Amino acid sequence: MKEIAAGGVVYRKVSGGIEVLMIEDRYGNISLPKGKREPGEMLQQTALREIREETGINGKIVQPLDVIYYQYDHSEHGKIEKEAHYYLVEALSGTLAAQLEEIRQVNWMSAADAWSQQLERGYDNNRRVLEKAFTFLQVAQLHHYIDHTLLKADATQSDIKLLCDEARKYRFAAVCVHPYWVAFCAEQLSDTNINVATVIGFPLGATTMEVKAFETKQAIERGAAEIDMVINLGALKSGDYDQVKKDIQAVVEAAEQKAIVKVILETGLLSETELKQACQLAARAGADLVKTSTGFGTGGATLSAVRLMKETVGAKIGVKASGGIRDYETAAAMIAAGATRIGTSAGVTIVTGGQGNQSDY
Repeated sequence: MKEIAAGGVVYRKVSGGIEVLMIEDRYGNISLPKGKREPGEMLQQTALREIREETGINGKIVQPLDVIYYQYDHSEHGKIEKEAHYYLVEALSGTLAAQLEEIRQVNWMSAADAWSQQLERGYDNNRRVLEKAFTFLQVAQLHHYIDHTLLKADATQSDIKLLCDEARKYRFAAVCVHPYWVAFCAEQLSDTNINVATVIGFPLGATTMEVKAFETKQAIERGAAEIDMVINLGALKSGDYDQVKKDIQAVVEAAEQKAIVKVILETGLLSETELKQACQLAARAGADLVKTSTGFGTGGATLSAVRLMKETVGAKIGVKASGGIRDYETAAAMIAAGATRIGTSAGVTIVTGGQGNQSDY
């Protein structure tokens, strides 16, 4: 038996940006309004009617979003083939009123809260629909920017496993750990597309380039796909730019294009001139990204540093902001300033809209 349904992601524009209409169904899960098509209805008519009946909101179709196919078992009719059509719908009028026989409550939520609730209590099928709606509405989804990081010296295996579990749940870009934990993380995340990143010459950058190259090769052999190396700060401060470039090149060559290389500049210790020079050297040496901070030095990421880094490297390579980024607003501001990655130990807090911990990273 086949059942066709339609519904949508309903949004409205408010002074703070975009709000999304989310429902809590009778099972306590977060979902989107949708329902079965009635005889003679067009799919768009079904979507608007179901939204109105379930939530009290009248809207207009903006564009189709997705079609989701799945199966479920019905107590009387057996296996049902479900085909659900979703639309992006702009709210026009009406007052929130939940259809209580099927829905516990209906609420307007900020985009960040809606995404958080989807990740915490939503149906997997709706994640893709919401992602497409946010993409059209140009609402930042930060999970794919985040390197979920744990670099505390006393981190245990259970701490690292939790890090990997969180990365899996929230679909972060990578986990970032010390080299000792690379193989463990690679095993934990082997069935995902989440990368394992590790730190090289960390946190001072004062080991020799031969040691950094060895660390890089070993980390890649153990499963690292991203290398965050610390620049030779002493050489940079001494004006020995050739040595700085060779140091970075040694890691890039050791990576053999099997892993991307990010160069940590420790921006809190650099003048504007030094920061520009460091970015230029990293780009010329073949690095893939420049990165603000270790999180263990003086200061963390600042908007001014990220802007300057982006202006210096342009579109050639990426920029990773790290150090002190603990909430959604700060992370979004860093991305707006030019960051293409966010390094933070507060990844879960950022994507769920909470308040971050006080870790430096």
